[in-house]
Amino acid sequence: MNGASCFLFVVLLALFVPINHCNGNPMDFGVDFDEIETGLEKPVLEQDEDLSSLSIRDQFEEFVKKYNKVYLSSQEKESRMEIFAKNLKRYEEMNAADMGTATYGVDQFSDMTADEFRQKMLTLNVDAYRKSATRVYDGPELHKKKQPKNFSWVDKGKVTPVKNQGYCGSCWAFSAVGNMESLYAIKHNKMETFSEQQIVDCDTTSDGCNGGWMSNAVVYVKNAPGLERDADYPYRAYHQTCAFNKSLAVLHVKENVMLPQNERKMSAYLFNNGPISVALDASAMSGYKGGIAHPPETACSKREENVNHGILLVGYGVYTVSLGGGKKKRLPYWIAKNSWGTSFGKKGYYYLYRGDGSCGIHTYPSSAVLK
Repeated sequence: MNGASCFLFVVLLALFVPINHCNGNPMDFGVDFDEIETGLEKPVLEQDEDLSSLSIRDQFEEFVKKYNKVYLSSQEKESRMEIFAKNLKRYEEMNAADMGTATYGVDQFSDMTADEFRQKMLTLNVDAYRKSATRVYDGPELHKKKQPKNFSWVDKGKVTPVKNQGYCGSCWAFSAVGNMESLYAIKHNKMETFSEQQIVDCDTTSDGCNGGWMSNAVVYVKNAPGLERDADYPYRAYHQTCAFNKSLAVLHVKENVMLPQNERKMSAYLFNNGPISVALDASAMSGYKGGIAHPPETACSKREENVNHGILLVGYGVYTVSLGGGKKKRLPYWIAKNSWGTSFGKKGYYYLYRGDGSCGIHTYPSSAVLK
């Protein structure tokens, strides 16, 4: 779908209309606010990240050095510096607008335009989902109100290390494989990393590095049948001829299930079963450095047709901010594993406000069910 994204830019001029939340009050978080997780205060940038005292040119040179940027000519470098300067302004606007504790600043994409992001990575294809939707699961465990107020599968040792999709629009494959990897670890008490490249190459419902969908990837693994280990079918970040070897398949899928568009039920499924794949409008993730992101709808849409990136929800919690004078602000949040390497966000993770459908996080939750 043209304009859908895996990488992102904030669209500050567009005003999106809020959508109604399914299954109840959008402010019904399903959490006990007396339970507080610490460590999610507004991040203080490290010395090598805080470039604000430098000129734009000096900031750009530090950026080039840190991220090993190479340009073909001095003219291209000057052009990239102009783009960099515009992005610095955007980060200032995001820092002022965010309603959580998030901080935004220079990252590995700061010399790229919105068009470049769209051309290279903005390819999560919602139309592919609509062509092959699977059943919605709404089992009894989703209706139980008893669950921990703070929970993370990372802490349980059931989430594989953060990976990097590179300049390939394969976020959907990384989200799906991350889901299946965690389910495999939970079921077998054994951590294995599996092949995104197999899915990029072999899922005929996708466009490889030009887009796909998490549910379709899971259905592909079911029908293949099976998924190879990453070591046997390593990631290349470009589309190849399918080379799936059935004899090397280790992970097998029973089915894919969609989940209710309800964040309370999403957290219940996550706690009872494992991490879940989700789609969102990731426009406001560009430049994210850490903290709990709660962007305004002018920065990311809640509408399901605007989702453009696939990530993996691995946990949730509640954080409380002191406002002074005895007043407090409680921030329920999701913990999301991204696929842009560990230099993104908080060691590769993204923390997003939970409970009001921020950035459309509730629109397409799904999970594999393993054999």
